[in-house]
Amino acid sequence: MKLLVLNHFPTILPPNTGGVLRYFHIYNQLSKFYDVTLLSQKYMPEVEEIEYSPTFREVKIPTNDEQHKIDEQLISEKMEPRFSTHAALSCALIKKTPRIFLDYYNKFYKNTDIIIHESPFTLKYDINFDLGDKPRVYNSHNHEAIFAKEVWHGKNARKYIQYVTRMEQYLVENANLVFATSEEDKNSFINSFNVSPKNIKLVPNGVNPNVWYKRKKAHSISSRKTALFIGSMHEPNIDIVNFIISHIALKCETIDFIIAGQCGKQFSNCTLPNIKIMGEVNEEQKLKLFSESDIAINPAFFGTGTKIKTLEFLSAGIPLVSTAVGVKGMYLQSGKHYVHATHENFSSTLNKEIVKTDQLETISLQGQEHVNNYFSWENIAKEIKVHLDLLVSTK
Repeated sequence: MKLLVLNHFPTILPPNTGGVLRYFHIYNQLSKFYDVTLLSQKYMPEVEEIEYSPTFREVKIPTNDEQHKIDEQLISEKMEPRFSTHAALSCALIKKTPRIFLDYYNKFYKNTDIIIHESPFTLKYDINFDLGDKPRVYNSHNHEAIFAKEVWHGKNARKYIQYVTRMEQYLVENANLVFATSEEDKNSFINSFNVSPKNIKLVPNGVNPNVWYKRKKAHSISSRKTALFIGSMHEPNIDIVNFIISHIALKCETIDFIIAGQCGKQFSNCTLPNIKIMGEVNEEQKLKLFSESDIAINPAFFGTGTKIKTLEFLSAGIPLVSTAVGVKGMYLQSGKHYVHATHENFSSTLNKEIVKTDQLETISLQGQEHVNNYFSWENIAKEIKVHLDLLVSTK
């Protein structure tokens, strides 16, 4: 069976952000059962064809002149955050599907069994969507309309949010299957768009449990502790870094905070002695950080779906302090799998818990076992296979 997947952003190897991690690893695992082709947009001048395996390939297609004009328009309107709005809207707002993308779409379409959309933003690219000749699946990363409503801002943000909401509603209403990353997102789709729950299946984010380095022994009580946060240049991550610097670090003077990833870019001039802004890290650096940090923190404010960074922290065996938003959709118990904190008591909770070395080790082992058992990409792909096979057999 052949899958054709449409997306408004490409993979990066090794995957380095939540969206890219989901995009690559799900289809890498599914390529063990199916022939998978990814059609992705990218901000580069040339078409790039990559063969990951005989059954897994990606074609990265450059944006065109119309999309560049849309991008310039969004800049003039101060549409933010650029990281999440410009790539999405440069696809969603086009009047005509880019010719090169259409050429590849037509090349693969005839022999494809299932078309999968990673977001509503490329809905116009699927010119045969309304023919009903092949099943469509929406493999959502978020409830995009809700995310946009919370995060997007700018001169015409309201208009764009309404437009994207209509696109997502059309996709949810007309797709044969919708994959949601959490029960919260599933219920949000059902309630927002008044659709039947029978076609919406739970497909959470995941991890590769076997990649992590062995954890170092915890420091003695007298040693300074290190707390890790990592994230992309995603607006919710930037809000978290701002909170760590302006609230948590000031009240946790004996803890050194490591901020990894592009989320720390705009805070590079921070002068607090217990804040270290690392910037973007490579895979080797990331694995080393995960093996050496005493504790991970995720004081998340907002975000739909399950947080891949939370899954990775726990899978690697790092004790975690998190708000409820940071662990939603993972069926974690505070005190058993992680330590719960609110924004109001995050600093005091962190100060109190970080010295409880033995207790944290027990919690981290239980969190690690839970995540690795239920949230591996391999097992998630097997669940997806059940849904896709049933879809084709009943179509």
